[in-house]
Amino acid sequence: MTLGLTACRTASVPPVEAPVPVAPVPQAAPQLIADVSMLAGDAFEGRGAGTPGGYRAADFVERRFRESGLTGAFDGRFRQTVALPQGGDGVNLAGRVEGTVFPQQVLLVTAHYDHLGVRAGQVYNGADDNASGVAALFALAEQLREVPPAHTVILAAFDAEEQGLVGAQAFADTPPVPLGAVLAVVNLDMVSRGPLWAAGTAHYPHLGRLLQGAGLDLRYGHDEGTGADNWTGASDHAVFHRQGVPFVYFGVEDHADYHAPTDDAARIDPVVFAHNVDTITEAVRELDRRHVDLVAGR
Repeated sequence: MTLGLTACRTASVPPVEAPVPVAPVPQAAPQLIADVSMLAGDAFEGRGAGTPGGYRAADFVERRFRESGLTGAFDGRFRQTVALPQGGDGVNLAGRVEGTVFPQQVLLVTAHYDHLGVRAGQVYNGADDNASGVAALFALAEQLREVPPAHTVILAAFDAEEQGLVGAQAFADTPPVPLGAVLAVVNLDMVSRGPLWAAGTAHYPHLGRLLQGAGLDLRYGHDEGTGADNWTGASDHAVFHRQGVPFVYFGVEDHADYHAPTDDAARIDPVVFAHNVDTITEAVRELDRRHVDLVAGR
């Protein structure tokens, strides 16, 4: 998530105290944590755009996209070069799953993989921001491989979000499919550290109706008014919103480790994280099921 644009949410006592049940760790949680731990490890040096650590992260993302069964979205390739404001190049990565019913119409699911790099000798690993969103992309890709979607789904990992949504803008300027074919953007940015919010439905009420109708464990808001509490411009979805593409942004509220060197994988509760990823996956499935509503809202 971009700095400065977001806001940091009598029963009676039984005579004999019953043991508190421990929630089982979801089956997907170990892989999610493994992916976050890799991306947020010191070896990637905070994934600064245009740095050696950032390029190593890009290699890892491409490898996991391939392992997850995706096809390269850029005419069979996974990579798109991004010109960085400080000079040099960053790398966007995107893969696709072909739709079985509406292959020419697209759901675009995005997450930025860059973070703040190394500052004053400290590595800013960015586990929640946003290794968590990228790990969710991998998990979603594997689910879509098992049960292919009706619409084509493109999963994109953007570079240089922290520098001002640079990678997302490069993607929108030279997209692998016309933006007019994109029925909705689902952006994932900070999805592992608390209750999950869906922002954007104030702008696109049809998306809110679809998600609320599915009974998902979501909180709605952070998309009205002015100031830091409005997340409309807070992450990569803003680029597409400016071009009239409907979006929903899934994220958690700020925490003490936001944009701090303490944003580490060890601080993520795997049960919470896996639950949020399950919610995101079901949200994408619900949108994919609702072709008529998506077309009408576009």
